[in-house]
Amino acid sequence: MVTAYAQKDRLISDVQGEKNASPYFGEAARLTGIVTARTRNGFFLQTPDGKADNNPKTSEGIYVFTKSEPAVEATIGNLVSVTGFIDEFKPKSEPLSLSVTELSMKKGTDTIQVVSKNNLLPKPVILASTDFSSRTIDELEKYEGMRVQVETMTVVAPTGGRVDDKNATSESNGVFYGVLKGFARPFREKGIEIYDYTEKIKKDFPKIPVFDNNPERIRVESTAQLGAQAIDVNASAEIKNLTGVLHYAYRAYTIYVDADNKPIISGLVPAKPLPAINDRQFAIAGMNLENFFDDQDDPSFKEDIVTTQGFEKRLKKISLAIRNYLNMPDVIGVIEVENLAALKRLAQKINDDVTASGKSNPKYEAYLIEGNDPRGIDSGFLVKSSRVKVVEVKQFGKDEKFTNPNNKGEDNLNDRPPLMLRASIDDVKTGKPFEFTAIVNHLKSYRGVDDLKDGGERVRLKRRLQAEFLAKFVQERQKANPDERMVLLGDFNAYQFNDGIGDTIGTIKGTPTPKDAVMNASEDLVNPDLTNLVDLIKPDQKYSYSFDGNAQVLDHFLVNEPMKKYINGFGYAHLNADFPEIYRNDDTRPERFSDHDSAIAYFTFDDISKSDKD
Repeated sequence: MVTAYAQKDRLISDVQGEKNASPYFGEAARLTGIVTARTRNGFFLQTPDGKADNNPKTSEGIYVFTKSEPAVEATIGNLVSVTGFIDEFKPKSEPLSLSVTELSMKKGTDTIQVVSKNNLLPKPVILASTDFSSRTIDELEKYEGMRVQVETMTVVAPTGGRVDDKNATSESNGVFYGVLKGFARPFREKGIEIYDYTEKIKKDFPKIPVFDNNPERIRVESTAQLGAQAIDVNASAEIKNLTGVLHYAYRAYTIYVDADNKPIISGLVPAKPLPAINDRQFAIAGMNLENFFDDQDDPSFKEDIVTTQGFEKRLKKISLAIRNYLNMPDVIGVIEVENLAALKRLAQKINDDVTASGKSNPKYEAYLIEGNDPRGIDSGFLVKSSRVKVVEVKQFGKDEKFTNPNNKGEDNLNDRPPLMLRASIDDVKTGKPFEFTAIVNHLKSYRGVDDLKDGGERVRLKRRLQAEFLAKFVQERQKANPDERMVLLGDFNAYQFNDGIGDTIGTIKGTPTPKDAVMNASEDLVNPDLTNLVDLIKPDQKYSYSFDGNAQVLDHFLVNEPMKKYINGFGYAHLNADFPEIYRNDDTRPERFSDHDSAIAYFTFDDISKSDKD
């Protein structure tokens, strides 16, 4: 038998209080307000206009957690009286996140009583630039649970979705990020994320930089409210009159868009092709193809075999991107490819599509050597053999081990060992071959790096040792042949700067962060230093990926001094990171063949260091 318990009548504003956590946390309470929104496991309650406490620091709205779809009594527009416990919710996976103050209906005796129906909803608060002036992660706490409106929003990260790799299709999840018009696009910046910055880290690493997580970002869930439809937008699109309730999720204040809201959307622009190369240039690109599995069963590991129709769609989209948007680079380092057979089919598809258009066959050839990845993804090369001569393709580091700090066992250091291509292109002007070395890389991801338990230690160690291994390899080659022209490209799963936990790129370049400013420091292993080409381009173009609304670089292009003399341009083909996930379904357009943008560098046969002196 369920017994009743005593609740106190409270005002929503009193329960919310002026701080992040409620002063009545853990108490039973009865709250009264108008139902403003319904979700699959709760609803929002807000004090009617005219009855607010006029304290700008306290919110007049709150989320009521019901676990399952709310009862009919919680119909939007109803003024209701609700009983429950005051709780501070945060996901178990996010122990350092801000909490959400909510009324939790967990007891069998908790009730929703209708006071009146068909009430006007409280007027939304119009978010203004002054609401973001403090640049603190909790600056919108004062509106948590309330109705809000953005008059004009600029989308900074496109609508995401769920990918079905087997069928090469996707479904929108309705989630995107934006900022108030006039704010710059938020980028991942140097340092440890502020949510992970503890007092212990501050004490042990006094000079560690801290990334504020760009609190001006607004996360939008267009399908969170029951009956709402997905809004699918690309980055840079503009949205006017977006209205909903303000929640907090995934370390960001989040608008749950009203089901009947019809915002005005503009700026749904397509991708733009890159410029074609001239006769004195050649191009090298890096492409993460994101789970490029074929329609054949590979007995060496367990996989979801892609349907023939799905694989043909992927071949078509990637071929279109390479031919018409990247303008057929001479060498392409590819990431996340199942096997050589799959890559050969892509090469053949590109060649067939080019000749079918009446152009000369580029004769792309595929190169790939199997690695250690448990999912079976590998790194490889597509080489335009009509112009490029392959001298050698060699994998290194496959048998390298490291001691797992958790179980003291010997684990593979490189799941996707670096793959080296030595090649040359004939310079028609001089009649001599231009020789170069390209190394394609796919390093350990960030997944688990901030885990406070033992798993995080293993990830952090593996990431540091991989960077050091690659740095040592580069240094050995520089010592053996100081004139060798080298390019390192691919998905390094690291930013171009110190992230507070490690400095992968700095280690590989030969410019590691000092020990008091990073948790996992490395020694300087490279001399002369390498140059990361992303450091040379405009700030607003420094991104190849989007995560939680922050534009960031994971795909890099590093050159040594002999190769730097021939650099003629660098950038990213923004075909993926700016576009909604549902574009994956359309094989007539190139956008969203992957979640990464492709990096591409242009080189000239002429030594620019000599021309500068002339």
